Amino acid sequence: MSSVFAQELLRYEKPLVLLSAEKGYITINEFTVGVGVGIVDAPYARQFFGISTVHAYQVNKNFIAGGGTGINFYNGGSLVPLFLDFRYRIYVSRVTPYVVANGGLLFDFSGKKDIRAFINPSVGVSYTIKPKLALSFGTGLFVQWGNVARDTYLNLRTGVIYKF
Repeated sequence: MSSVFAQELLRYEKPLVLLSAEKGYITINEFTVGVGVGIVDAPYARQFFGISTVHAYQVNKNFIAGGGTGINFYNGGSLVPLFLDFRYRIYVSRVTPYVVANGGLLFDFSGKKDIRAFINPSVGVSYTIKPKLALSFGTGLFVQWGNVARDTYLNLRTGVIYKF
């Protein structure tokens, strides 16, 4: 007499974690670095690094709109950005690609009274850690112009997204 015993193979699959798709307040804090392209001899044209914070409203699972500020340190001084930020999450998953359109004004508070405009179209990806926390990585083209010249940078940014 022979017997055969079998067990079902159990697999543990980690549940998919998504950044909360509910409407509501969201904050995005980023560190950015930019390298000048083109003519980089002028002040504020060679490179910059900075930090920014965006306070926004998540309209639906894909669209986020808000405003932000921060500080950028250049080879010629520092400027304070004040801007609008619009983000569209293309395919919402644990790793989510997105596009960003932001732009606004850069203020010089060193006494030069220099005000510049800028735009910063970007693409990136966010990685969800918890339903209310994600890391973001992106790159874009940062273009600023004022009464003197136009400066263009290739910029990289990394940050933390927190959903309240």
